[in-house]
Amino acid sequence: MTPGQLCSYCSATCIRKGTYKGVQFFRCGTCKRYQRSIYSYKARIPGTDQRIILYVREGCGIRSMSRIMGIAVSTVIARIKMIATSLGPGYIPKGRSYEVDELATYVCNKKNRIWVAYALDRKRKAVAAMRVGKRSKRTLRPLINTLVLADAKRIQTDALNLYHSLIPEPIHRVKRAGTNGIERMNLTLRTHLKRLNRRTLCYSKSATMLLACVQIYCWG
Repeated sequence: MTPGQLCSYCSATCIRKGTYKGVQFFRCGTCKRYQRSIYSYKARIPGTDQRIILYVREGCGIRSMSRIMGIAVSTVIARIKMIATSLGPGYIPKGRSYEVDELATYVCNKKNRIWVAYALDRKRKAVAAMRVGKRSKRTLRPLINTLVLADAKRIQTDALNLYHSLIPEPIHRVKRAGTNGIERMNLTLRTHLKRLNRRTLCYSKSATMLLACVQIYCWG
């Protein structure tokens, strides 16, 4: 960074603001953030989180991102988890119709089955809520409650028996082609995120990491 160069955060002009151990510091006049002329630790370079989001959405693995960005694997994992905690569906409009389905995958080994359950807003084509866990009421109930509290007009699912005891009957629909939209989303997720492919060498070591990557893909 040189005097007069634009800020990496807000594109305003930066000014010199002293040195530390021979490294020139700059301060943005608009957002007031400090930046360096040289970063010895590459994880501190402005825009690192945005690059991680991009690489996750492009299906890069953890070690691939580590090699490309020149930072430690543990740092990539920590950043992904940190980014995911700040993401969410935002405001959920009331009176919408949703499709709900579960996407099967595994953690650590293929005998340890786990599901990514989520709801797709039929109008916005956006993910409104998400849970990761076993295919049980404990996993699905918080997901369904989120939709019910949002005054869902209709919730369409497949014929899984668990839904009949979780979704109020007046708004529950099970019909042919009623979940085409979310089935298409399932295929997109499996195509773009290698850890979700049916036949792949990539896998998730923890449910937390699986959830974080899916959240970044859907809401990042």
